[in-house]
Amino acid sequence: MGSKKARLAEIVGTENVYDDADMLQTYAVDQSFVEGKVPDFVIFTETTEQIQQVVRTANETGTPLTPYSSGLNLHGAAIPQRGGIILNLSRMNRILSVDEKNWFAIVEPGVTFEQLQNHLMDKGYRIMIPFGAPPNRSALTSYLERDPMLAGASFEYGNNLIMDMEMVLPGGEVFRTGLWSAGGEPGSAMGPVRHLIYRLWTGAQGTLGIITKMGIQIHPCIKERKIFFLEFNELGDAVEPIQRIQRKEIGVECFLVNRLNLAALLSAEWEIPDGFPAKPTSSKSFEENRTTLSPWILVVCIHGSPRHPEEKIAYEEAALKEVCAGFGLVPGEGITHAQGVLDVFQHELTHPWGILKKFNYRGTVHDLSFKAPLKSIVNMKSIVERTCSKVGYGFNEVGAYLLPLERGRAVHCEFDLHCNLDDDIEVKMIKDAWRTASEALLAAGACFDRPYGAWADMVYQRSGTYTKKLRQVKEQMDPNNIMNPGKLCFQ
Repeated sequence: MGSKKARLAEIVGTENVYDDADMLQTYAVDQSFVEGKVPDFVIFTETTEQIQQVVRTANETGTPLTPYSSGLNLHGAAIPQRGGIILNLSRMNRILSVDEKNWFAIVEPGVTFEQLQNHLMDKGYRIMIPFGAPPNRSALTSYLERDPMLAGASFEYGNNLIMDMEMVLPGGEVFRTGLWSAGGEPGSAMGPVRHLIYRLWTGAQGTLGIITKMGIQIHPCIKERKIFFLEFNELGDAVEPIQRIQRKEIGVECFLVNRLNLAALLSAEWEIPDGFPAKPTSSKSFEENRTTLSPWILVVCIHGSPRHPEEKIAYEEAALKEVCAGFGLVPGEGITHAQGVLDVFQHELTHPWGILKKFNYRGTVHDLSFKAPLKSIVNMKSIVERTCSKVGYGFNEVGAYLLPLERGRAVHCEFDLHCNLDDDIEVKMIKDAWRTASEALLAAGACFDRPYGAWADMVYQRSGTYTKKLRQVKEQMDPNNIMNPGKLCFQ
């Protein structure tokens, strides 16, 4: 062990190698139910060259290597399953360039959403951010993990926001994609390239390499915008209006939240926790709002265009009102029994992490996160409701966030089960409900496209041929199985 530490210190410096027992323990857990193993070392790197040397050393010594950027995945993706080395990339936090002509930025893995968004907005641009992403979450890692953005690049391709990338492969070689592979800087006279090969690394949880730089698409930040709200008593009543709104491409952001989530977002007493899990605290306004708000609220934001923004807003607003009139609905610029909601959502559109206040409710949030056809969403909600009821957990305790995809053909779903980790009885109840609901949702046709923890076994045992091919790819690229072993189907 001592010689291994000495070799790592030669690469990154003695001050960047840690083996303190208490510190190591913090890297073996997060707020999820995923069980990990305490690593042997945590090391901090600052350059691609250092990462290359660490990867080569890990191959030579057969040491597992787990990439770590912000530690805010919250689903166990950065918890080591075989111990070894935690490769902390958080100090690689430079925004290397912003190309305002071709609309992209090059960032390192330690660059956070808040850091990048604030930097870009000073220049009149923005990036797309998932609803509920922690402000200190790595933008690069979030894009790699396919976190669904609140507003995607296009209606057809959704979160097609990754451009050229640089990575260190499991053998220690540097690999670049797109025109970057020809040498020099990413991009060209026609800008960066959207390539398909990057999909090999998205959702891979660091099992096929370490991304060291990424080109991320940026967009002009249009100040002219108008937000509308539609309130529903039943989820089923929202399905057809959502489909009509999406098919007409009205607005950019379009999503549905239930009153528990909205009550958390509007809580006057709660702040975004400094860490996860959080300490459960009470909130008078949360308790009041969760009983008085409408059960389901659809949010639609219409943005202006760089030229004649008012005209674009006007014709989309007219189209929205026409669609709503067909269902006897009136889109409002406020929500019944909710004060200041418009100002809250104006901020959330570019900095969408206020919903993280929900962690104050019970301390942890264990979401059922999946994709499904929009027409199936009522059945999916019923499955969650029935499962929770069987263990004595009421659906009024479940948070919900639904994001329509592909013009309303599908929907990204998040149903939150809240849990106090200090209560062993509650932990068992929520863990059982979460696992049982996951199995039932899969059987009903839900797609868990980001298979963390127990989801991995559920997903891959249903996909024999696909799993076999993935293992062949892993064996070819990482023959020593050092890159985050134990994740996905790479047991």
